[in-house]
Amino acid sequence: MEVDTKNTITHVLLLSNYAPDKQFSMRRFTQQLMQGLRAEKVSVEIFLPPVIFGKLGAQPSGFGKWLGYIDKYLLCPILLKRKIRTLPKNSIVHICDHSNAIYTKVLKATPHLVTCHDLLAIRSALGEIPQNCPKWTGKQQQAMILKGLRKSRMIASVSEATRTDVSRLIGTDKKWGHYIPNSLDDSFILEANRPRNPRACLQLPQLPPGIRYLMHIGGEKWYKNRTAALEIFAALHKQNVSLHLIIVGPKFPEDTLKISECWEIQNHIHYLSGISDDELRDLYKHAEMLLFPSFMEGFGWPILEAQACGCPVVTLDIEPMRSLNALTKLAIKVDPLKHGYTAALSNACKHQLELSDSDKEKQQQAIKEFAAAFTNQASAKAYITLYKQLLKEAPLA
Repeated sequence: MEVDTKNTITHVLLLSNYAPDKQFSMRRFTQQLMQGLRAEKVSVEIFLPPVIFGKLGAQPSGFGKWLGYIDKYLLCPILLKRKIRTLPKNSIVHICDHSNAIYTKVLKATPHLVTCHDLLAIRSALGEIPQNCPKWTGKQQQAMILKGLRKSRMIASVSEATRTDVSRLIGTDKKWGHYIPNSLDDSFILEANRPRNPRACLQLPQLPPGIRYLMHIGGEKWYKNRTAALEIFAALHKQNVSLHLIIVGPKFPEDTLKISECWEIQNHIHYLSGISDDELRDLYKHAEMLLFPSFMEGFGWPILEAQACGCPVVTLDIEPMRSLNALTKLAIKVDPLKHGYTAALSNACKHQLELSDSDKEKQQQAIKEFAAAFTNQASAKAYITLYKQLLKEAPLA
């Protein structure tokens, strides 16, 4: 593919994820970026690894995993090379998920960049995270991804935490040190810019009407620290027996409920899954706060989503949560390795619940304004700046 140095972007190819892997958040990132680039009048298309052998039954584990490997690691590089030959001069290839950095080996002479969401899997494979030790095949896969990242022309990290890991594990070269935070979906930006309606009521048939509740959202990965949400709720419920907890995610096992002292109050814990974006926004809007006690994250979209809806969030004072939490008093400095650390989070929540209505209204306005800055337009413009820089520095081949 030819490149000139006039910095005129003719086309962007967004390389997204293998469909059977069901990486929905990464697919969402790609779709949002495509919309943002099109709004900026940039020609753009999405390229997906082919699903050929995967049609026989690609699965996350077992034989089905190997079918996916054939598609991703043997067939996709061939098809990607063919695609690159058809691209017009001054095209950019954007690998939207760092787990696809293995494809940098076929992009040597093509201006390209990688968005790095987190290096948690690579750190696990290197033995840095003892709570999560991958199998031999997983370690080999992460080694390939790390090698691909080190061959990349440019890297943009979505958080300061990720940028720090990139600097430490990949290198300190400026080309790998860019930072572009993720954007919120346009529907959340609209909500952030919309005046709050204090008379509106939560209307979800799965929930008792008129309840006062906290929220937690997240899966079962160890770093989500879900048990802390239960411990915080148990402490608060002792002081306010009318308080409820809504979990958007899987149910807690019986032993976890007992250890966290929530077994006796489980009738105040409600589980939701498969809800729509409209229903999620409605939950955020009426929640007292979101409990988000993760030990680590690549970005932390729910923190911004909640604040866009006027819902304060309690987090640990750790990146990237620190940078996304507009309320510093709810980013709690604790040592999560010390027993009883959740007491500090519970106390912060208690003070939040005791705020006057007028203080809460001021707070809601402030966090909505904070979240409103994370627009798709801002993200797309930042990436366009990097695309132009790539073309300026391009001639390699």
